[in-house]
Amino acid sequence: MVRLTGLDTLRAIAIVHVVLAHGAMAFMPDLPGISGHVVWLLIATNFGVPLFFVLSGFLITRQLASGIPVTTFYRHRLAKIYPMFVLAVIVFGWLNGVTDARVWLLHLTALHNGSASISSGMSGHLWSLAVEIQFYALAPMLFWAAYRWLRPRSIAALAVVVWIGHAAYLLGAPPTQEARLAALLNVYQFTSFNIVALLMGAMLYRAQAEGQAWRGALPLGLVAALAMPLICMLVIPSLRADQADLTQTASVLALLTLITLPPVASVCLAYLTLRRNWFSGPRWRPVAAFIAAISYQWYLWHPLVLLGTHRLATRSPEVGAWMQSRPWLTLLGYVVSSALLGWLSFRWLERPLHRWLLSRPKRDKGLTKQPTSG
Repeated sequence: MVRLTGLDTLRAIAIVHVVLAHGAMAFMPDLPGISGHVVWLLIATNFGVPLFFVLSGFLITRQLASGIPVTTFYRHRLAKIYPMFVLAVIVFGWLNGVTDARVWLLHLTALHNGSASISSGMSGHLWSLAVEIQFYALAPMLFWAAYRWLRPRSIAALAVVVWIGHAAYLLGAPPTQEARLAALLNVYQFTSFNIVALLMGAMLYRAQAEGQAWRGALPLGLVAALAMPLICMLVIPSLRADQADLTQTASVLALLTLITLPPVASVCLAYLTLRRNWFSGPRWRPVAAFIAAISYQWYLWHPLVLLGTHRLATRSPEVGAWMQSRPWLTLLGYVVSSALLGWLSFRWLERPLHRWLLSRPKRDKGLTKQPTSG
């Protein structure tokens, strides 16, 4: 299968945004001046994880459309993601002193994203991997049943239905700040909500495979991208959902819209990057390929660096004061050290383990064939 430089670029954009946004929230939440406005925009345009979902939908559909045997598909996907996911669950569970057997079971079975209170007890970032694994399980069936419906109008209609359904869920919660905040955090992690981003990626694959032109991609992407900070300015200028007045229906629906927009901006960015060959120069390709290669491990382990710096600053007030007085240097150290940790994990754990698992002899029966578009 031909490697697309644009996909490497997009994966690099996604992981860098996630790492920078998490670092900015940790090290410079109240930075003054122009720098503070830049950081605010970085956090407000929360598209890193949704972009990963769009790319996953694209890549999974591309694999299934190539005729890969279903058993080979499952073996490759699980060998790629699940062993390191389990290791991360064990590491973060141990570091955070998790003793609840139910929390362990839900994480190890990748079902913990049904409750934000459960997923945050282990580590706040592992919920997205539960969404990915659940999508892998459903992908062959969805490919057969829904490929012919992967068109912008169909996905837009689905997005509206999903928005209405989750709005009903949010407004059905008790009209208190605590209950609606918990419900909103749950929706953000639900597979039923994030499936739209994954299917947008599948739709993007079909558009590319059939040479479809999305003439409205640029204006739609810009509107979605600009609407995110605008909603934040109006509803949560502090960028903290718990500080919005969630007893008001308008605030709840505005925040639901806020978390609905990133997949729209992401799929438009992905389409334009692939269609117009953005960032495809020879000097950029190896950089994008390297960042894309370590992106999974970088995502898995960057919270480990955040956790370590937080505990170090808590135990040593002098270190904490030093980091607070030098936020940009602290952010740089966190980015570099987490990237190094991601590369080491990729080089010495993920890649050899993946190769070993795939080297085990398996028999695949039956091929998937690309269904007709109808």
